[in-house]
Amino acid sequence: MEWIPAKLRAIRQEFHLTQLEMAQASGLSQRDISQLENGRKEGIPKEYIQFLHSRGVDLNWLFTDPAQEAAEPTAVAGGPRQYSVAAHQYLAVVQEDQVVGYGKKAAVGAATVVREAADSGAPTLSMVGGEALLQYPKRHREPAFLRGLPTWALGLPEVQQGVCRAFQVAGADMLPTFAPLDWVIARLDNPADPIENGGAYVVVTKESVQLQRVFESPGQPDRVLLRPEAAGAAATSLLLTDVVERWSVRGHLRFTLPSAAAAPDPKVATLEAHLQDLLDRVQRLEQGQ
Repeated sequence: MEWIPAKLRAIRQEFHLTQLEMAQASGLSQRDISQLENGRKEGIPKEYIQFLHSRGVDLNWLFTDPAQEAAEPTAVAGGPRQYSVAAHQYLAVVQEDQVVGYGKKAAVGAATVVREAADSGAPTLSMVGGEALLQYPKRHREPAFLRGLPTWALGLPEVQQGVCRAFQVAGADMLPTFAPLDWVIARLDNPADPIENGGAYVVVTKESVQLQRVFESPGQPDRVLLRPEAAGAAATSLLLTDVVERWSVRGHLRFTLPSAAAAPDPKVATLEAHLQDLLDRVQRLEQGQ
């Protein structure tokens, strides 16, 4: 199947993504994408096949020798090919990169990402809240845990770029911008990318998930400062090597329910009627009736 690397490269180019962006979107590393497209990796990781399938890639076309393909082109101008959905058994076991930390210069580790396409075709957004938020630092690389997260089909451009998740705001540290029980939509950052000084980030360590403003630490390139917005809250210093994942906040959601009109209290209604009657009597007395 010597034609597969060229087809994989063509698919990425039709999506107008760089190798790094394709890696972030699929959950592989940039090295994996490069090796796949250059024929230096044996087999295609199962996760990558699932990702391509969720994006509409025709797996029959991918694994079919070009010499056997129909003469008529099936590509659509300005977008990926029109694909039929078919399962394929040519799968290989993926070997995940080991997370090495944001402060080290070794190969970038990719977070394990499980994505399933919604019936509407819109990308699904995994939502990390409640008990899952407490478990996330220890279990964020477990496929079974990620598959168990609730998902929401959200057809926003921000969600279609890279790997995105929604995290629930657990406390009041980021008031007034983010209130407790809000949801922030965040995109997974490449560890090698510089931070946006003062930007809002979801910072995952081995112990916690924190929504904070992140600043460079003056004179300490191996550290960052995490600073909440709430008045009186203190900033904390964090080693870059302690950061397991860094998610840049792209937006937030706030769910509100319309308050139903309260039913009048019968006692209050009776009291109001008595007061009105008393006022009417006073008015008649003043008029000499």
